[in-house]
Amino acid sequence: MYLINNLVEFNPDSKSLTNRLTGRTLHLQLPASLCFLYLITHPGEVISQNDLMKVGWGDRNDVTTPNAFYQAILTLRNALEVAGLPRDVVKTISRRGLTLSNTVSVEVLNTPQTVAIHTVPQPVVQISEPVPVISAKKNYPRWLIASVVILVLLSIINGWMLYNAHLPMPFKDYLTLNTTPSSGNDCRIFYAANERTTEYYTNLLNKNTGLCANNDYLFLTGYSQADRIVAFACDKDARVDKTAFCSSHYFWTREQ
Repeated sequence: MYLINNLVEFNPDSKSLTNRLTGRTLHLQLPASLCFLYLITHPGEVISQNDLMKVGWGDRNDVTTPNAFYQAILTLRNALEVAGLPRDVVKTISRRGLTLSNTVSVEVLNTPQTVAIHTVPQPVVQISEPVPVISAKKNYPRWLIASVVILVLLSIINGWMLYNAHLPMPFKDYLTLNTTPSSGNDCRIFYAANERTTEYYTNLLNKNTGLCANNDYLFLTGYSQADRIVAFACDKDARVDKTAFCSSHYFWTREQ
């Protein structure tokens, strides 16, 4: 377990971030948790995208798309921010990869060690006759076994549904961008206010009119300390609807 900035505990076993002050716990997806653990255990190193994809997806990295990688890192940064840490805990080094910010303090939390207790030897009591062992084997009816299995499966399904219901929506903190693209299409646009000024987003929309071609919901965000904007075009409002299908588009701001 690791303590980040004396505030947030990161538990790789449970893939969770816990704020010590508020007690709030966020759960990460496995690839994001594995990538974050690798960055923490390799401070000062710039880890390439390919290496992180091997760490996070293992044997499936050959069929994992860059979009899936970027989405996992974006979700990780969102979770770090909600937990109380700066988004640039994970920094992007242009055209090289990712690294853990050198302004972040990480402390390894050791699990409590077992204290050895010295006991006084007790006299051995010998039993002259063996203690009978009672073997009890019961044959339960099949309908009872089937009922127990069904109840266990229903409990697992209900637990999974409750867990998904409490996962934070990825774009819930985005703000409405009050602008009309030059294309004239009436899509609904939202942006992450802490990353870029709206001027960057407005210029992007005016030069890439196809982003709003289908009256989509559009979510815009920039990567910290990198000349890049990411646009997520969704068929539904991804702030509240988990069934929304989103496609991602990447742009260099210096090319705007």
